[in-house]
Amino acid sequence: MKKHIWINTELSEIESQQKNDNNVDVIVTLPDRTRWWGTFFTYQNIETLRRKNKNTGENLSGTYLWSINMVIVEDVSRETIEKVVDELIREGDLQTIMARIDDVSSDSEAEYGDDFFE
Repeated sequence: MKKHIWINTELSEIESQQKNDNNVDVIVTLPDRTRWWGTFFTYQNIETLRRKNKNTGENLSGTYLWSINMVIVEDVSRETIEKVVDELIREGDLQTIMARIDDVSSDSEAEYGDDFFE
């Protein structure tokens, strides 16, 4: 399945340290130039955030948690994110679960390689 996946933690040292308790922003680019954004949370990170909010008083002391375009996964490794994105595309759910953002402009298409776009 042809796609490009950008994960914000791959730009930092955090990626390998906290793959089971983290949340990451993901942008999926498809060959039709559309781009889709979502935030992937681990199950453990949901619990970590709930406990933190209980202590700090945020979100009614941990009574609720929300995020736009939330996808909950076992871990935030590239391998898991790619599997989930493939499944979302295969099932036709990518456009429902992730938010469309600006399409790829002709100015930035070189970042994706010569034969990526249709």
